Amino acid sequence: MHTETTFTNEVINPDLLPKYENVQLSRLHPDYWKIICINLLIFFALLGITIAALLWFVDEVKPNAKWIIPVYITLLVSAFLLFRVSFKKRGYAIRTHDVIYKSGIIAESTTIVPLNRIQHIELNEGLFSRIYKLGSLQLFTAGGQTGHIHISGIAIDEAKRIRDLLLNKLEQLENPSTELNPNE
Repeated sequence: MHTETTFTNEVINPDLLPKYENVQLSRLHPDYWKIICINLLIFFALLGITIAALLWFVDEVKPNAKWIIPVYITLLVSAFLLFRVSFKKRGYAIRTHDVIYKSGIIAESTTIVPLNRIQHIELNEGLFSRIYKLGSLQLFTAGGQTGHIHISGIAIDEAKRIRDLLLNKLEQLENPSTELNPNE
């Protein structure tokens, strides 16, 4: 017996959709700024040593010191300012059906990944991150490189809780008949 189904394709009013812009985002751990500073200091120390070596050993470079050194200092200060503003703009939210990550200064980027698109979750701790008890979560999606989310600067205990929560949600999506106890 054949039953007829009526195909519908209703118009959606965008004004009635939930606004992701209104979601309160969690900020990165304040100690993550220290890790950014350490990384910047290492980079600029190596760059400064290279510039100093060039100025000391290469005679053709020495006359250019009057503009190389100010450019170096300008880059150093600009990098710290840009990274500071960028740090303050980053945020994330874990919601019932998706994960949101926002970053960027000039070109602001908001990535929203539905939980059913997440294929794999990684929890990473770098050398400096371990010192400050921080970690980073990487969410890999079925959508390819553009849908991945990398959230650095989360307290490691919180990152583990988020990872476990997402893994439980993913298991629920794969096996809807099994109910998980939220107190586990």
